[in-house]
Amino acid sequence: MRNKPAMVLWLSITLIMFFGMNPMRVPAKQKGGQDATSNSPVTVTRVSDTSTATSEKPLATGKSPAPGVSDAADPKSQPKTDTADGVSKPTSSVASEADRIRALEDALQRQNDKLIQMQKLIEEQQRMMQLLNAKTPGGTGAEPRVEASANVSSPAGNSTPSKDVTERAEATTQQNPPSLEDRLKKVEERVIKIGPVRVGGDFRFRLDGIFRRATEPPDPALQHVQNVRMRYRFRLNLDTDVSKAISFHGQLTTGPINNGLTQDQDFTSTVAHQPLFISEAYMDFHPNKNVQLQGGRVPEVFADNSRFLFDDDVRFNGFNEKFVFPLGEKGASSIELRAAQYWFSNPNVAVITAGSPLAVAGDQIGTIGRSSNLFHQGLLVNLKVGEDWTHQFGGDVEFFREPNQIQLASTANGVVFIVQPGLGLVLSGPMTGTGNATTTAGGAIYTAEDFHIGRLTYRLSHTGFKVGEHAYPITFNAQVARNFGTEANERDAMLAAFQVGRPTKLGDMSFLYVLSIKGANSIISQLTDDDLGTGTGVNLRTHYVRWELGLARNITLQSLVFRQRELRNSGQFPNFFVPLNAFTPTQYRFQEHLVFTF
Repeated sequence: MRNKPAMVLWLSITLIMFFGMNPMRVPAKQKGGQDATSNSPVTVTRVSDTSTATSEKPLATGKSPAPGVSDAADPKSQPKTDTADGVSKPTSSVASEADRIRALEDALQRQNDKLIQMQKLIEEQQRMMQLLNAKTPGGTGAEPRVEASANVSSPAGNSTPSKDVTERAEATTQQNPPSLEDRLKKVEERVIKIGPVRVGGDFRFRLDGIFRRATEPPDPALQHVQNVRMRYRFRLNLDTDVSKAISFHGQLTTGPINNGLTQDQDFTSTVAHQPLFISEAYMDFHPNKNVQLQGGRVPEVFADNSRFLFDDDVRFNGFNEKFVFPLGEKGASSIELRAAQYWFSNPNVAVITAGSPLAVAGDQIGTIGRSSNLFHQGLLVNLKVGEDWTHQFGGDVEFFREPNQIQLASTANGVVFIVQPGLGLVLSGPMTGTGNATTTAGGAIYTAEDFHIGRLTYRLSHTGFKVGEHAYPITFNAQVARNFGTEANERDAMLAAFQVGRPTKLGDMSFLYVLSIKGANSIISQLTDDDLGTGTGVNLRTHYVRWELGLARNITLQSLVFRQRELRNSGQFPNFFVPLNAFTPTQYRFQEHLVFTF
């Protein structure tokens, strides 16, 4: 009995081998109406034929089967009969075939849905290529779409139709490169958009060298200057349209916080992180192209990058308005009315006392402390003569209220009172840019009683000439200004500039020469250019030369040279003290810029 399990196992193996190797085949039972003498075995209809006959949904054909579905022609996928008895089981086979057909139909439907989506994607790619090639849908740009449709009709045979279309699109683009305008529009509309905000800006390297020899007896002692430094400027512009008539503009920039006349950051401060500040932030209301109203931290309404009245980098808190009246055929000529209102301070002092910094700045003790403001208004007349000539005549007037507060902010006590409360920061020093005559050396009261500045400007532009593919437009600009708010000496200023060329692409060049003379009582030094006048904004005569070379569409190389001489000495007139005197040796400044715009 001990061998009973072994015997049972042996008998089981024997039975399995007997039935598994039995070569007998039992004829399949015949259905009613079928020829009993037929020797043909029962077969199953091909799945692909059955699907085509029973499904009313469109099917795509090809060599590759639907994912996860076996090929019906494959013998391995045919319903199997029981090899042990050779008898078919029709009921189970029919049920199995119905399930397989239903699964196949569902898989093919899902595949068709994917193919429809793929076809839509390819059509969208074709439309984008037509935009790039600046072709009409009915032209040659439609040919790739036809080829793409042919490929979509048999996606199972080619699993990557979009790749072929992309290759054809690249070949077409190489043969017909898009125009510069189309590329620029594409970049503006699609590349630099992050949601509703358009992003742009520029980055500049600046090599800046200032050189001046020391004075010699009998002139007062003045040390020589030799300062060569590397600097950079980064500006980030953010723009968005709130509505058709309202937009927002913002600009973040580098630069020292206590110097509003530059946005350059020196290569210094070891490895400390450099700050980024708000330079511009304003809302722009433009119900039509002839009306523009701005409010916030805005560029000066008459800013023209001429380095005359205002520095290129100075910005103002307030409002400005511009109204344009078109003249002539298609508005080629026009008259512009411009106005602005700016705030420099908010003392918030109910009664000025004897120890108040406002009293030091000349305000009357016992009165209310008032804010310092600038009101600027004028007009420009633009005349286009023929196809080549353009004239611009202009005149404007600046009225400063409480201008001594601007000078007060450039003193150690004044910056604590005027500037730091609004920033919430303690600055390393007072505001820079002094240069005007004051009643005492380093004092907070200007020699000029008021700054009411009138200016006249004239600009002549001509289309110029061409050298090969490079255009050289010509521009001449002359400006004169007088501070009629004072009778003191040195209240006049002038500038003359001549420029040839404008860099816009590789190989373009421009040449600029500027002569500028600014009296010590003519323009507020803290607001005017600090490159024409290094160490002072006024009381100087400067010759300025600039050469520019376009290295690419958005890359420019600039070389600038300044030669500066001071005009008057302290004490030369009553109550007249200036930081740099006429005995100061000639000062030279050299700058090399590499500007990237994006």
